[in-house]
Amino acid sequence: MASPKASKEDQVQALFTKLAPLIKGQQHKKAVRTIDSILKLQPGDQDAVKCKVAVLLEGSSFQEALDYINALPANNFQFEQAYALYRLTRLQDSLQVLAQNMPDTPAKSLLEAQLQHRLGNYTAAIATYNKLVQQHKVKSLEVGTNVVAAYVSGGRAHEVPAVMDALALKASDSFEIAFNQACADVAVGKLEAAEQQLLLAQRLGRETLYEDDFPEEEVEAELAPLSSQLAYVASRLGRPEEASTSYQDLLTKHQAEENVLAVIQNNLLALQSDTQSHQKRFAGEALKKFEGLMDSENPGLLLPGVEARLSEHQKQALHTNHALLLLLTNKSESCQLKLDLLKTRYLGSAALALVEASLLMKDGKLAAADKVLTGLQSDSPVVSLQAVLMRAQMAVSNGDQAQAISILDGIADEEVRHKPAVLATQLALQEQQPNLVGAISTVQEGLTWWQNSMTADKTEKSSAQSWLQQQMVHLQLKAGDRQSASQAFQKLQSLDRTSAASAKMLGQLARASAQSNPQQALALQSNLPPLPKLTGINLDDLEAKVAGSRASKGFSKKRPSVSDLANGAVREKKKRKMKPRLPKNFDPANPGPKPDPERWLPKWQRSDFKKKRNRRREKEAVKGSQGAGRVDDALDSTIEGNEPVAEASKPKGPARPAGAKGKKKGRR
Repeated sequence: MASPKASKEDQVQALFTKLAPLIKGQQHKKAVRTIDSILKLQPGDQDAVKCKVAVLLEGSSFQEALDYINALPANNFQFEQAYALYRLTRLQDSLQVLAQNMPDTPAKSLLEAQLQHRLGNYTAAIATYNKLVQQHKVKSLEVGTNVVAAYVSGGRAHEVPAVMDALALKASDSFEIAFNQACADVAVGKLEAAEQQLLLAQRLGRETLYEDDFPEEEVEAELAPLSSQLAYVASRLGRPEEASTSYQDLLTKHQAEENVLAVIQNNLLALQSDTQSHQKRFAGEALKKFEGLMDSENPGLLLPGVEARLSEHQKQALHTNHALLLLLTNKSESCQLKLDLLKTRYLGSAALALVEASLLMKDGKLAAADKVLTGLQSDSPVVSLQAVLMRAQMAVSNGDQAQAISILDGIADEEVRHKPAVLATQLALQEQQPNLVGAISTVQEGLTWWQNSMTADKTEKSSAQSWLQQQMVHLQLKAGDRQSASQAFQKLQSLDRTSAASAKMLGQLARASAQSNPQQALALQSNLPPLPKLTGINLDDLEAKVAGSRASKGFSKKRPSVSDLANGAVREKKKRKMKPRLPKNFDPANPGPKPDPERWLPKWQRSDFKKKRNRRREKEAVKGSQGAGRVDDALDSTIEGNEPVAEASKPKGPARPAGAKGKKKGRR
């Protein structure tokens, strides 16, 4: 008979033998029960403890794994503890655990890089990935994918081609790498190349997932981010209908994850906001959809499934759009509360500053709004330009054109400051003052900058110079300087001789020179382009169709000539109008009142005739319900002083005998 000790070891060995196929078959619950049986027979068995921690993490029981690790007498599972905290979205706690005395392993570096990425610390994430590649010599597709994603999210998308070359990565290696490279192309403005990379990623993804025996629905769910990005690229390439259809299909199928659907919903609403004619109604409907993405129990947070999976940049965009919709729907107090929550979370956010300034402008607090915009600091030239334009708009709405012009002059970017749109705004403000000298100086400065520009596109440069010369001609004519206007027009012709604007300016110059210099006006008129030939048009029919012409009034017929009369033609007699017969002794200078036009009608048919009514006893007529009429107070016995009236005595005649009947009257 075996000893109890040997029997116990045999039982433990048998349970370990049973545990191996359960772990391979991913039967995590049964595996945990088997491990608990082992620990019951042999408490503190290190192999069993390690197996239980691993099985709980592999089975996604992260909270249970964390509780088990914390309950152990000696915590020898710091990495597993940090990973469980990471999966529970307790990112800062996970980073603190990793910062403890732990051996520097590739797994630790990889987890630390992912944590920094999720927290938005992209510079630290890139540094950790570089250490992982250089020191630990890790060069897997998974690490390469994460490295490219960190560079794109960190605003260093222009470095992605060099990074991929250093890591020996190609877009055809996996659909994840192709997708990340497409995102890098979108960030640097290579939209056509990004579209091609996304199509490649879709094809590779379908092939890979179908080979792994994924069902159709799961394949579509895995590739939903690619389809969403394709729709975004289509909208940027000027195909909004295609993008809107793709977004709506993705939302209808509901095959994507919750965070992907939130991004799709945001992009679709942003796309539709540019085409909606009824902005207020659209903003109300969009606000309802955004409210569905917010966590009602935790103000300032998204739904847990969305909050955990989106990057900080994406979450900030969703929150900013939510605040903007609150502003557009006139919910100023809710918008202010939202901004107060977000400003503490996203310090120095330029987008939130723009929304706050818009809210202050709407409430009439222009000085406070200008202070917010003046203190706005952003690396994005688009945001900086928006702030400047908002300040200029506030100045114009306040009636201060000079300040608006000064604000536009203060744009730091020379290329942006000399864009035709900015210059056109300045010219319009200067003409309102009016300040023609300043407007001419602005145009001259713009012409000088575009002539000396070495970075501008050739087509854009030619178009800007042509437009500025047109403005110069217009302003010189308005100022009465025809000689300078003529010189500016000659320069305009050298730039764009065949344009319609050139012909228009030529006509204006000719009209301006007609009085002072007729010879110059004739010379300018001779240079006007000929009118296009009118072919296939009957001028007589055209004149007859014009209202008010002689032809339309029937005067287009020609009178017969003498030769026609000799050949037998008959001349139509003119219809003579008879003079009206006036009454005798009628004075046209003093005609008197006009006769009544209804004088020939019977009186009862005339418009001023009123039918006679029987007004007898109208005053005594009782109107209203029964008993509501007027009663003589003398007959009211309830009033003091009114004595009952005695019935008048009648003389009694001879009594009629019983049964006697009155004499009937006969018929006459």
